[in-house]
Amino acid sequence: MNKGKPAGRRRRAVWRGLFLLAAAWLAAGCAGGQADDPAAHGAGKLGVVTSFYPLYDFASKIGGEHAEVVNLVPAGVDSHDWSPRLQDMRRIAEADLFLYLGAGYEGWVDDFLGALEPGNGPAAVEASRGADLIRLSGNGTPLAAGGEHSRGHGPDAEHDADHGGESGYAGHEDGHAQEHGHDHGHQHGHSSLVTDPHVWLSPKQALVLADNIRRAFVEADPGHREDYERNHAELAGRLLELDARARQVAERAARKTFIVSHASFGYLARDYGLTQIAVMGLAPDAEPTAGWLREVREEAERLGIRYLLTEELVSPKVAQVLAESLGIGTLVLNPLEGLTEEQLAAGEDYFSVMERNLTTLAVALE
Repeated sequence: MNKGKPAGRRRRAVWRGLFLLAAAWLAAGCAGGQADDPAAHGAGKLGVVTSFYPLYDFASKIGGEHAEVVNLVPAGVDSHDWSPRLQDMRRIAEADLFLYLGAGYEGWVDDFLGALEPGNGPAAVEASRGADLIRLSGNGTPLAAGGEHSRGHGPDAEHDADHGGESGYAGHEDGHAQEHGHDHGHQHGHSSLVTDPHVWLSPKQALVLADNIRRAFVEADPGHREDYERNHAELAGRLLELDARARQVAERAARKTFIVSHASFGYLARDYGLTQIAVMGLAPDAEPTAGWLREVREEAERLGIRYLLTEELVSPKVAQVLAESLGIGTLVLNPLEGLTEEQLAAGEDYFSVMERNLTTLAVALE
């Protein structure tokens, strides 16, 4: 049994109640003026609110001087752990355009949008629509993965007794999981997810996000279509450069498998012919079992893998303990769910972080 489910249901109930209260508050006219709201857009500018950093970065670049873009999640905050406050709901309700990822990433969005009166609120756009999503089974195992791209094990997982405690999965067009090659444990994470939401970490899928944002801007503000199209073309060109770089890293890699602490990089693995082994599955705070750590260590030794790729927002002590248990070193991959204040002040963005990620990945695959 997944012990997190009751807490998840309680959280969703709290969200629904809060959203209904917020909707009533907004409908009563308490949100009538925008002058005191930092998200209020200037004259002639499109007011845009985004649900997390990659969408903010793309929207800012595409909107340019014609849009005022506000990101909901504060700098340095893990978006997995974030949920909206009343002022955040007000920002969304008063915007012209609300961009959210979808694919199950923001568990609160459907309840919020459902609480708004029809015809009120912003144009809401699901940025991942049309992306080639990795579907998950009930226990978090990839189904339509397009290849043996991701393996992992979560805290609530039990090995399949019919397979001697090991299971490997490869995606097929019919969406059914099959045993494939060298067997490894199930990937588990958020039990309620039906898709892996981390699409932005593959340049191929990020192109889809950018195009959906372009369409949203053009539809919301057709008078500046040419500027939006031009800005998007520049952004798409940079994403294509990242795509070429990712293909180069994969093609030159001495080994095709990498080990990550959190299963964020399934799309990057799938789209470029690599395999990620995830120690902690989709949930960044999940704890691996001793049995799974043993399997990962055996695989690392078999393949000569030298590094555990961990995240910036994960405690260095936790990362070091995991790496020591596996007998390997650590390198940092940034899942780009949000940048720190220091990174923003230094002018970092999606592209500088992804370029550094690919450089790090190239070292890990040597």
